[in-house]
Amino acid sequence: MRSLEKGQDKIQKICDKLRHETLEPAKQEAQQILNAARERAEEIKGEAERHAEQLLKQARMQIEQERNVFHSALQQAAKQTIEGLRQEIEHKLFNEDLQVLLDKQLGDPQTIANLINGVVKAIEKEGLTTDVSAVIPKMVSVDDVNALLLDNVRKRLKGKTLEVGPFAGGAQVKIHGKRMTLDLSDQAIKELLANYMRKDFRKMIFG
Repeated sequence: MRSLEKGQDKIQKICDKLRHETLEPAKQEAQQILNAARERAEEIKGEAERHAEQLLKQARMQIEQERNVFHSALQQAAKQTIEGLRQEIEHKLFNEDLQVLLDKQLGDPQTIANLINGVVKAIEKEGLTTDVSAVIPKMVSVDDVNALLLDNVRKRLKGKTLEVGPFAGGAQVKIHGKRMTLDLSDQAIKELLANYMRKDFRKMIFG
């Protein structure tokens, strides 16, 4: 039981280290996206506020007799408009740009090879001796990634070859001795980044 706990601790260290080394560069680029999004959002909000004020003035002049009822309706419409604007900003300036960033970085054979090399290196550093299987995106050349793997990594691969999986970028590494898979695919990393950044993004853009 103690051996199993030590093995799990080592795997957790590997996971923590890999997430840190993989996510940190992406976080820096994502911060640049946030800064650009904040500037554009301020411009959009300013235009929306000026347009809304003009509409309010015209409405008060035209329907003075129904002012109270109309004013209540405008407030509700403004809330819905602002909420819709928030969702559009988040989708356009956060989700789409983050996906483009990940597609570019995690679809690169060198990045994929680095992820696999990093996992195996971390396993060896922790003294674990086990075969691994590496799964890469089906749209990336197996030969290109294989040529960038370290010799000792290729020797560790079960069947001495890479597998392909139904994801767009990144990699998955299966550690057979521990029956565990380290998911470093684009969707897994996007989810980690989104959970880390979304709250700060909303606070920065919307207050």
